[in-house]
Amino acid sequence: MRKSFLLLATLFFALACSNSQKIQTQFQQVQIQVQKKFAPDKSLAIAQFQLVNHDGQWILKGETNIPNAKEAMLRKVDSLLGTSVQDSVLLLPDPALGDSTFALVTVSMANLRRQPRHAAELLDQRTTGSVLKLLKRKGSWYLVQTSYDYLGWMTKTSFERTDAQGVKAWKESQRMMVTVPVDRIFTFPATDAVPVCDVVLNGEVKLLKKSGRWTKVELPDRRVGYILSAHLAPVKEAVSPSEVKPEQILDVAFQLMGIPYLWGGNTAKACDCSGFVQNVFRANGIQLPRDARQQALVGREVTPAADFSNVQPGDLLFFGVGNRITHVGISLGGYRFIHQDSEVHINSFDEHAENFNAFRKKTFKKVVHILK
Repeated sequence: MRKSFLLLATLFFALACSNSQKIQTQFQQVQIQVQKKFAPDKSLAIAQFQLVNHDGQWILKGETNIPNAKEAMLRKVDSLLGTSVQDSVLLLPDPALGDSTFALVTVSMANLRRQPRHAAELLDQRTTGSVLKLLKRKGSWYLVQTSYDYLGWMTKTSFERTDAQGVKAWKESQRMMVTVPVDRIFTFPATDAVPVCDVVLNGEVKLLKKSGRWTKVELPDRRVGYILSAHLAPVKEAVSPSEVKPEQILDVAFQLMGIPYLWGGNTAKACDCSGFVQNVFRANGIQLPRDARQQALVGREVTPAADFSNVQPGDLLFFGVGNRITHVGISLGGYRFIHQDSEVHINSFDEHAENFNAFRKKTFKKVVHILK
């Protein structure tokens, strides 16, 4: 009798394990479907789920910043199980943050990292005055999302927390944008005065008073100082590409000649290839995506002539291996282009040119027209 009971118990346990494994396999397929639909690019959206069984109760855990992804996942898992699953998914922003789920960058370059630690991989950087969305907190680090949806961890010393009203007030203020690669804000209107902080290209400050050669400005954390008026211009918001001339793009690109390479860098102090391109276009009011593979999806693709005679200044050139886009540069028209490759410099597809780049010619993928 006892042996029969043990045999039945073993059989029941084996069947339960087999059924659980089957459910988990099917769940993984469902999760792939949901992620593909709502979060195909993990650098731009979060949709992470786990299905666990606790004392016979199925529980859906994980986190997402997309409400529709959570709803879709719950429906699919309910259908998979044939019953309601317990919802333990965290919908970001984390309710623990309260109303202060936004931030304004207060330093010249704020680092976004893959993990909440300084030694983690650098993913991106944001400049003074940039608006961030806060998603969750871990110690002194916050998971943030940029205005172009890029995700990363940033230390709280890089920004000033605020709410939706604070963001509205900042955006409605008379903001000015830094137009030179690197500059300083001083305590008094003199270049030998003690600096308040440094700023970089595309950094934003609030205009308080312009007085001839100097302009008094305020930072997002309410520090006040003076910067040369010639180094500021009104912030350009969502300018139509048709309004921007190629020479405006190239003028900014040439200002960044010689800037060193930095993986994940996105400022005029150091940058990677797509950060260089994003900065140049942002200075002209055009917001491009962060990565080269994302930038390759914007604009209109152009089939280049054999001599590149139809490739215009300001066009984007993309490079890669196989189906992957791994590099981007800006055309100067024809064979010549400027890009970040060890440092920002000019190369050519012309085999007879002194600055011919054989590797880039070999890995060239396509041309995209942005401006018209």
